Amino acid sequence: MECLKRLAKSELLELRTKTVRDCAGDGAREAVVQQVRNRNLLHDATFLSLFACMVTQEQIARKLGISRQLVTFALAGYPQVAEKSRKRILAKAKQMGYSPNPHARALKRERTGIIALWVPDQVSSHYTHVARELGRLLKQARHELVVTELSGAGAEQVFSHVPVDAIFAVDARQLVEAHLKTPAGRRTPIIGMGADCSERTDFVKVDLAAGAREVMKHLLGAGFRRIAHATFIQKNRPRPGRRLVYEQAMRGAGLEPEFIHYPLSQDQRPVVRRLIQQYIGQYGRPEAIFCHSDDAALGIYRGLCDLGVRVPSEMALVGCDGIQDTEYLECPLTTIRQPVTEMCEMAWQFLERRLAEPETKRQKARLKPRLVIRESSRRLKS
Repeated sequence: MECLKRLAKSELLELRTKTVRDCAGDGAREAVVQQVRNRNLLHDATFLSLFACMVTQEQIARKLGISRQLVTFALAGYPQVAEKSRKRILAKAKQMGYSPNPHARALKRERTGIIALWVPDQVSSHYTHVARELGRLLKQARHELVVTELSGAGAEQVFSHVPVDAIFAVDARQLVEAHLKTPAGRRTPIIGMGADCSERTDFVKVDLAAGAREVMKHLLGAGFRRIAHATFIQKNRPRPGRRLVYEQAMRGAGLEPEFIHYPLSQDQRPVVRRLIQQYIGQYGRPEAIFCHSDDAALGIYRGLCDLGVRVPSEMALVGCDGIQDTEYLECPLTTIRQPVTEMCEMAWQFLERRLAEPETKRQKARLKPRLVIRESSRRLKS
Protein backbone atom coordinates (compact mmCIF):
# COMPACT_ATOMS: atom_id res chain seq x y z
CA MET A 1 0.00 0.00 0.00
CA GLU A 2 2.82 2.43 0.86
CA CYS A 3 4.51 1.70 -2.49
CA LEU A 4 1.20 2.37 -4.24
CA LYS A 5 0.84 5.65 -2.41
CA ARG A 6 4.37 6.71 -3.36
CA LEU A 7 3.68 5.81 -6.99
CA ALA A 8 0.37 7.67 -6.99
CA LYS A 9 1.94 10.70 -5.34
CA SER A 10 4.70 10.76 -7.92
CA GLU A 11 2.18 10.58 -10.75
CA LEU A 12 0.11 13.36 -9.20
CA LEU A 13 3.12 15.61 -8.82
CA GLU A 14 4.06 14.98 -12.45
CA LEU A 15 0.53 15.75 -13.58
CA ARG A 16 0.39 18.86 -11.41
CA THR A 17 3.64 20.14 -12.94
CA LYS A 18 2.24 19.58 -16.42
CA THR A 19 -0.98 21.36 -15.51
CA VAL A 20 0.79 24.40 -14.14
CA ARG A 21 2.98 24.51 -17.27
CA ASP A 22 0.11 24.62 -19.76
CA CYS A 23 -3.52 25.62 -19.52
CA ALA A 24 -5.00 22.68 -21.42
CA GLY A 25 -5.03 20.65 -18.24
CA ASP A 26 -8.67 19.67 -17.80
CA GLY A 27 -8.06 16.11 -18.96
CA ALA A 28 -4.99 15.83 -16.75
CA ARG A 29 -6.90 17.04 -13.74
CA GLU A 30 -9.73 14.59 -14.29
CA ALA A 31 -7.12 11.87 -14.77
CA VAL A 32 -5.68 12.78 -11.37
CA VAL A 33 -9.08 12.45 -9.75
CA GLN A 34 -9.75 9.18 -11.52
CA GLN A 35 -6.38 7.70 -10.57
CA VAL A 36 -6.95 8.55 -6.93
CA ARG A 37 -10.44 7.06 -7.08
CA ASN A 38 -9.19 3.90 -8.77
CA ARG A 39 -6.63 3.41 -6.03
CA ASN A 40 -9.27 4.00 -3.34
CA LEU A 41 -7.18 6.85 -1.94
CA LEU A 42 -9.73 9.65 -2.21
CA HIS A 43 -9.88 9.92 1.57
CA ASP A 44 -6.15 10.61 1.80
CA ALA A 45 -5.55 14.28 2.65
CA THR A 46 -2.14 14.31 0.93
CA PHE A 47 -3.63 13.37 -2.42
CA LEU A 48 -6.62 15.63 -2.02
CA SER A 49 -4.42 18.61 -1.30
CA LEU A 50 -2.24 17.84 -4.31
CA PHE A 51 -5.02 17.99 -6.87
CA ALA A 52 -7.64 20.16 -5.18
CA CYS A 53 -5.53 23.27 -5.48
CA MET A 54 -5.16 22.63 -9.23
CA VAL A 55 -8.83 23.21 -10.04
CA THR A 56 -10.19 26.72 -10.47
CA GLN A 57 -13.66 28.16 -10.82
CA GLU A 58 -12.78 29.20 -14.37
CA GLN A 59 -12.09 25.57 -15.32
CA ILE A 60 -15.40 24.43 -13.81
CA ALA A 61 -17.18 27.14 -15.82
CA ARG A 62 -15.47 26.08 -19.06
CA LYS A 63 -16.34 22.46 -18.45
CA LEU A 64 -20.01 23.30 -17.95
CA GLY A 65 -20.14 25.98 -20.64
CA ILE A 66 -21.35 28.65 -18.25
CA SER A 67 -19.99 31.92 -16.88
CA ARG A 68 -17.40 32.00 -14.13
CA GLN A 69 -19.59 34.44 -12.19
CA LEU A 70 -22.39 31.88 -12.04
CA VAL A 71 -19.96 29.28 -10.68
CA THR A 72 -18.73 31.78 -8.07
CA PHE A 73 -22.27 32.60 -6.96
CA ALA A 74 -23.26 28.92 -6.75
CA LEU A 75 -20.20 27.93 -4.72
CA ALA A 76 -20.69 30.91 -2.39
CA GLY A 77 -24.32 29.89 -1.73
CA TYR A 78 -26.01 32.95 -3.25
CA PRO A 79 -29.80 32.46 -3.18
CA GLN A 80 -30.21 33.99 -6.66
CA VAL A 81 -28.79 30.83 -8.28
CA ALA A 82 -31.47 28.32 -9.32
CA GLU A 83 -31.39 25.11 -7.31
CA LYS A 84 -30.98 22.95 -10.40
CA SER A 85 -27.99 24.98 -11.58
CA ARG A 86 -26.46 24.99 -8.10
CA LYS A 87 -26.63 21.21 -7.83
CA ARG A 88 -25.11 20.77 -11.28
CA ILE A 89 -22.23 23.12 -10.47
CA LEU A 90 -21.57 21.58 -7.05
CA ALA A 91 -21.57 18.10 -8.56
CA LYS A 92 -19.06 19.09 -11.22
CA ALA A 93 -16.88 20.86 -8.66
CA LYS A 94 -16.83 17.73 -6.53
CA GLN A 95 -16.08 15.54 -9.55
CA MET A 96 -13.14 17.74 -10.54
CA GLY A 97 -11.80 17.84 -6.99
CA TYR A 98 -12.34 21.57 -6.47
CA SER A 99 -11.52 23.10 -3.09
CA PRO A 100 -11.59 26.87 -2.37
CA ASN A 101 -8.24 28.48 -1.65
CA PRO A 102 -8.59 30.28 1.71
CA HIS A 103 -5.55 32.50 1.05
CA ALA A 104 -6.95 33.69 -2.27
CA ARG A 105 -10.31 34.39 -0.63
CA ALA A 106 -8.61 36.41 2.08
CA LEU A 107 -6.72 38.51 -0.46
CA LYS A 108 -9.86 39.15 -2.47
CA ARG A 109 -11.89 40.23 0.56
CA GLU A 110 -8.91 42.01 2.17
CA ARG A 111 -9.66 39.84 5.21
CA THR A 112 -7.61 37.09 6.80
CA GLY A 113 -10.37 35.29 8.67
CA ILE A 114 -8.19 35.52 11.80
CA ILE A 115 -9.39 37.25 14.98
CA ALA A 116 -7.06 37.95 17.90
CA LEU A 117 -7.97 37.47 21.55
CA TRP A 118 -5.96 39.43 24.10
CA VAL A 119 -6.08 38.09 27.65
CA PRO A 120 -4.00 39.16 30.67
CA ASP A 121 -2.78 35.59 31.16
CA GLN A 122 -3.57 31.99 30.30
CA VAL A 123 -3.25 30.87 33.91
CA SER A 124 -6.78 31.88 34.86
CA SER A 125 -9.48 29.27 34.30
CA HIS A 126 -11.84 32.17 33.58
CA TYR A 127 -9.82 33.38 30.58
CA THR A 128 -9.61 29.81 29.32
CA HIS A 129 -13.40 29.69 29.48
CA VAL A 130 -13.65 32.95 27.51
CA ALA A 131 -11.25 31.64 24.85
CA ARG A 132 -13.24 28.42 24.54
CA GLU A 133 -16.56 30.26 24.09
CA LEU A 134 -15.18 32.70 21.52
CA GLY A 135 -13.42 29.87 19.71
CA ARG A 136 -16.72 28.01 19.41
CA LEU A 137 -18.51 31.05 17.97
CA LEU A 138 -15.74 31.85 15.50
CA LYS A 139 -15.45 28.25 14.36
CA GLN A 140 -19.14 28.27 13.46
CA ALA A 141 -18.48 31.38 11.37
CA ARG A 142 -15.36 29.80 9.80
CA HIS A 143 -12.91 32.15 11.46
CA GLU A 144 -9.78 31.35 13.41
CA LEU A 145 -9.00 32.63 16.92
CA VAL A 146 -5.42 33.47 17.90
CA VAL A 147 -4.85 33.95 21.63
CA THR A 148 -2.21 36.43 22.83
CA GLU A 149 -1.20 36.50 26.49
CA LEU A 150 -0.46 40.06 27.55
CA SER A 151 1.16 39.53 30.96
CA GLY A 152 2.78 42.95 31.14
CA ALA A 153 3.78 43.16 27.47
CA GLY A 154 4.03 46.62 25.97
CA ALA A 155 1.68 47.62 23.15
CA GLU A 156 4.43 47.14 20.56
CA GLN A 157 4.89 43.50 21.64
CA VAL A 158 1.26 42.46 21.43
CA PHE A 159 0.87 41.92 17.70
CA SER A 160 2.35 38.83 16.14
CA HIS A 161 3.45 38.94 12.50
CA VAL A 162 0.09 37.42 11.56
CA PRO A 163 -2.34 40.11 10.35
CA VAL A 164 -5.76 39.97 11.99
CA ASP A 165 -9.18 41.30 11.04
CA ALA A 166 -10.11 42.39 14.57
CA ILE A 167 -9.27 42.03 18.26
CA PHE A 168 -11.21 40.90 21.32
CA ALA A 169 -9.48 42.45 24.35
CA VAL A 170 -10.42 41.05 27.76
CA ASP A 171 -9.59 43.08 30.90
CA ALA A 172 -7.02 45.06 28.92
CA ARG A 173 -8.18 48.67 29.20
CA GLN A 174 -4.76 50.35 29.53
CA LEU A 175 -3.16 48.39 26.73
CA VAL A 176 -6.11 48.98 24.39
CA GLU A 177 -6.03 52.72 25.02
CA ALA A 178 -2.30 52.81 24.34
CA HIS A 179 -2.79 50.72 21.20
CA LEU A 180 -5.49 53.06 19.89
CA LYS A 181 -2.84 55.76 19.56
CA THR A 182 -0.90 53.66 17.02
CA PRO A 183 -1.67 53.40 13.27
CA ALA A 184 -2.53 49.70 13.64
CA GLY A 185 -4.84 50.49 16.55
CA ARG A 186 -6.76 53.02 14.50
CA ARG A 187 -7.21 50.56 11.61
CA THR A 188 -8.19 47.37 13.44
CA PRO A 189 -11.61 46.98 15.10
CA ILE A 190 -11.36 46.23 18.82
CA ILE A 191 -14.09 44.85 21.05
CA GLY A 192 -13.42 45.41 24.75
CA MET A 193 -14.66 42.73 27.12
CA GLY A 194 -14.75 41.97 30.83
CA ALA A 195 -14.59 44.01 34.01
CA ASP A 196 -11.69 46.28 33.00
CA CYS A 197 -12.32 47.28 29.40
CA SER A 198 -11.87 50.54 27.51
CA GLU A 199 -15.02 52.48 26.70
CA ARG A 200 -13.31 54.17 23.75
CA THR A 201 -14.11 51.14 21.57
CA ASP A 202 -17.11 48.85 21.20
CA PHE A 203 -17.35 47.03 24.53
CA VAL A 204 -19.22 44.46 26.61
CA LYS A 205 -18.53 45.26 30.26
CA VAL A 206 -19.16 42.96 33.22
CA ASP A 207 -19.89 44.86 36.44
CA LEU A 208 -17.85 42.84 38.94
CA ALA A 209 -18.00 45.75 41.40
CA ALA A 210 -21.73 45.06 41.72
CA GLY A 211 -20.94 41.40 42.31
CA ALA A 212 -18.40 42.29 45.00
CA ARG A 213 -20.99 44.46 46.77
CA GLU A 214 -23.35 41.48 46.84
CA VAL A 215 -20.60 39.31 48.35
CA MET A 216 -19.84 41.79 51.12
CA LYS A 217 -23.53 42.31 51.85
CA HIS A 218 -23.91 38.53 52.11
CA LEU A 219 -20.88 37.98 54.39
CA LEU A 220 -21.54 40.94 56.69
CA GLY A 221 -25.20 40.01 56.84
CA ALA A 222 -24.26 36.48 57.87
CA GLY A 223 -22.41 37.91 60.89
CA PHE A 224 -18.79 37.61 59.76
CA ARG A 225 -16.51 40.38 61.01
CA ARG A 226 -12.91 39.40 60.34
CA ILE A 227 -13.21 39.14 56.57
CA ALA A 228 -10.00 39.02 54.52
CA HIS A 229 -9.60 39.64 50.80
CA ALA A 230 -7.19 37.38 48.88
CA THR A 231 -5.84 39.23 45.82
CA PHE A 232 -2.75 39.79 43.70
CA ILE A 233 -3.60 43.51 43.38
CA GLN A 234 -1.37 45.48 45.72
CA LYS A 235 -3.26 48.79 45.68
CA ASN A 236 -6.65 50.11 44.65
CA ARG A 237 -7.19 51.02 41.02
CA PRO A 238 -8.93 54.26 40.02
CA ARG A 239 -12.04 52.42 38.82
CA PRO A 240 -14.25 50.41 41.19
CA GLY A 241 -13.16 46.79 41.41
CA ARG A 242 -13.30 43.89 43.84
CA ARG A 243 -10.48 45.21 46.05
CA LEU A 244 -11.87 48.74 46.33
CA VAL A 245 -15.45 47.57 46.93
CA TYR A 246 -14.24 45.17 49.64
CA GLU A 247 -12.27 47.91 51.40
CA GLN A 248 -15.16 50.39 51.24
CA ALA A 249 -17.60 47.79 52.62
CA MET A 250 -15.30 46.93 55.52
CA ARG A 251 -14.67 50.54 56.48
CA GLY A 252 -18.37 51.31 56.09
CA ALA A 253 -19.09 48.56 58.63
CA GLY A 254 -16.48 49.96 61.03
CA LEU A 255 -14.10 47.04 60.37
CA GLU A 256 -10.43 46.94 59.41
CA PRO A 257 -9.63 45.58 55.94
CA GLU A 258 -7.26 42.60 55.84
CA PHE A 259 -5.43 41.65 52.65
CA ILE A 260 -3.85 38.32 51.76
CA HIS A 261 -1.59 39.11 48.80
CA TYR A 262 -0.40 36.35 46.49
CA PRO A 263 1.75 36.44 43.32
CA LEU A 264 0.37 35.48 39.92
CA SER A 265 1.87 32.17 38.88
CA GLN A 266 1.57 29.39 36.31
CA ASP A 267 0.95 27.18 39.36
CA GLN A 268 -1.64 29.47 40.90
CA ARG A 269 -3.54 26.95 42.98
CA PRO A 270 -0.49 25.23 44.53
CA VAL A 271 1.11 28.63 45.27
CA VAL A 272 -2.00 29.92 47.07
CA ARG A 273 -2.44 26.56 48.84
CA ARG A 274 0.98 26.95 50.47
CA LEU A 275 0.60 30.67 51.09
CA ILE A 276 -2.65 30.40 53.09
CA GLN A 277 -1.06 27.89 55.45
CA GLN A 278 1.86 30.24 56.06
CA TYR A 279 -0.51 33.19 56.52
CA ILE A 280 -2.67 31.43 59.10
CA GLY A 281 0.44 30.23 60.93
CA GLN A 282 1.61 33.84 61.21
CA TYR A 283 -1.59 35.87 61.57
CA GLY A 284 -4.23 33.43 62.72
CA ARG A 285 -7.45 32.45 60.99
CA PRO A 286 -9.90 34.98 59.49
CA GLU A 287 -13.59 34.21 59.81
CA ALA A 288 -14.11 34.51 56.07
CA ILE A 289 -12.07 35.07 52.92
CA PHE A 290 -13.34 36.75 49.76
CA CYS A 291 -11.06 35.73 46.87
CA HIS A 292 -10.26 37.67 43.70
CA SER A 293 -10.79 34.53 41.61
CA ASP A 294 -12.08 30.98 41.82
CA ASP A 295 -8.57 29.66 41.16
CA ALA A 296 -7.35 31.42 44.30
CA ALA A 297 -10.38 30.17 46.25
CA LEU A 298 -9.71 26.56 45.19
CA GLY A 299 -6.08 26.81 46.27
CA ILE A 300 -7.10 28.30 49.62
CA TYR A 301 -9.76 25.62 50.09
CA ARG A 302 -7.19 22.85 49.66
CA GLY A 303 -4.75 24.62 51.99
CA LEU A 304 -7.45 24.85 54.67
CA CYS A 305 -8.13 21.14 54.26
CA ASP A 306 -4.42 20.47 54.80
CA LEU A 307 -4.66 22.40 58.09
CA GLY A 308 -7.83 20.63 59.13
CA VAL A 309 -9.83 23.88 58.99
CA ARG A 310 -13.45 23.12 58.14
CA VAL A 311 -15.38 25.18 55.59
CA PRO A 312 -17.77 26.83 56.42
CA SER A 313 -18.09 26.01 60.13
CA GLU A 314 -14.61 27.40 60.95
CA MET A 315 -14.08 29.69 57.96
CA ALA A 316 -16.28 30.90 55.11
CA LEU A 317 -14.91 31.09 51.60
CA VAL A 318 -16.10 32.97 48.48
CA GLY A 319 -14.59 32.99 44.99
CA CYS A 320 -15.22 34.92 41.78
CA ASP A 321 -15.70 33.87 38.12
CA GLY A 322 -18.13 30.96 38.39
CA ILE A 323 -15.94 28.18 36.94
CA GLN A 324 -17.33 24.65 37.10
CA ASP A 325 -14.67 23.34 39.50
CA THR A 326 -16.29 25.28 42.35
CA GLU A 327 -19.34 22.98 42.24
CA TYR A 328 -17.38 19.73 42.57
CA LEU A 329 -15.90 19.98 46.05
CA GLU A 330 -16.95 18.30 49.29
CA CYS A 331 -18.16 21.79 50.22
CA PRO A 332 -19.25 23.62 47.04
CA LEU A 333 -17.95 27.20 46.89
CA THR A 334 -19.99 30.38 46.81
CA THR A 335 -18.88 32.44 43.79
CA ILE A 336 -19.66 35.43 41.59
CA ARG A 337 -20.66 33.86 38.30
CA GLN A 338 -19.59 35.88 35.28
CA PRO A 339 -21.96 35.76 32.26
CA VAL A 340 -19.25 34.41 29.96
CA THR A 341 -21.49 32.90 27.29
CA GLU A 342 -23.68 36.00 27.04
CA MET A 343 -20.63 38.29 27.01
CA CYS A 344 -18.94 36.35 24.21
CA GLU A 345 -22.08 36.11 22.09
CA MET A 346 -22.72 39.84 22.41
CA ALA A 347 -19.08 40.70 21.64
CA TRP A 348 -19.22 38.54 18.51
CA GLN A 349 -22.46 40.24 17.40
CA PHE A 350 -20.79 43.63 17.89
CA LEU A 351 -17.80 42.55 15.83
CA GLU A 352 -19.90 41.14 12.98
CA ARG A 353 -21.77 44.44 12.79
CA ARG A 354 -18.57 46.46 12.98
CA LEU A 355 -16.95 44.49 10.14
CA ALA A 356 -20.06 44.77 7.98
CA GLU A 357 -20.70 48.44 8.83
CA PRO A 358 -17.39 50.10 9.79
CA GLU A 359 -19.01 53.51 10.32
CA THR A 360 -21.70 52.30 12.73
CA LYS A 361 -21.87 54.19 16.02
CA ARG A 362 -20.07 52.84 19.07
CA GLN A 363 -21.70 49.72 20.47
CA LYS A 364 -21.82 49.17 24.20
CA ALA A 365 -23.40 46.79 26.70
CA ARG A 366 -23.15 46.28 30.46
CA LEU A 367 -23.81 42.92 32.04
CA LYS A 368 -24.24 42.00 35.69
CA PRO A 369 -22.76 38.86 37.23
CA ARG A 370 -24.78 36.68 39.63
CA LEU A 371 -23.83 35.75 43.18
CA VAL A 372 -24.29 31.99 43.55
CA ILE A 373 -24.54 31.22 47.27
CA ARG A 374 -23.47 27.70 48.19
CA GLU A 375 -22.48 25.85 51.32
CA SER A 376 -19.03 27.45 51.73
CA SER A 377 -20.45 30.75 53.04
CA ARG A 378 -23.73 29.76 54.66
CA ARG A 379 -23.68 30.74 58.32
CA LEU A 380 -26.26 32.35 60.57
CA LYS A 381 -25.55 35.32 62.80
CA SER A 382 -24.27 34.27 66.20
